[in-house]
Amino acid sequence: VAKCHIVSYNDTKWFKARKADKVFLGEYQHIMDSKGRVVIPSKFRRELQQGCVVTKGQDNCLQILTKKSWTSLSEEMVDLPVTEKSSRQLRRAIFSGAVDSKLDSAGRIPIPENLREYSQIEINGEVTVTGIGNAIEIWSSKMWKKIQDDADHEFANINEVKG
Repeated sequence: VAKCHIVSYNDTKWFKARKADKVFLGEYQHIMDSKGRVVIPSKFRRELQQGCVVTKGQDNCLQILTKKSWTSLSEEMVDLPVTEKSSRQLRRAIFSGAVDSKLDSAGRIPIPENLREYSQIEINGEVTVTGIGNAIEIWSSKMWKKIQDDADHEFANINEVKG
């Protein structure tokens, strides 16, 4: 976890830096153990000591959020209009898939079976743990490779900044 400056596009200037909270950075390879637990990188553990929430992420990954980030996300989700189908589906996916969790003494986090199925992570399978700013993602390494290859291709071909 590191302090950083967020860089964003601005019409009058190309970049404007502003101070941000601590963020999760990096990519780490691990194996899901026979009990369905994943080792969380030591750099991330301090932020998760007070507990965390594991839920479904987009593209079939799992997200781990600090209690503070979860509270913020929950407030945003509750404010979505229940009259819109896509809002109801998003709320269902986020909340029904969420579990309160805590790191064990070895820095591992248990992943329930329903979330393992969603993310296509197998017992004793390779996983990739990534920092994405205010959250941590857990991926099947096979799925991560595909997603990252696509993202790298898109990133290499970006020719404009949208704001």
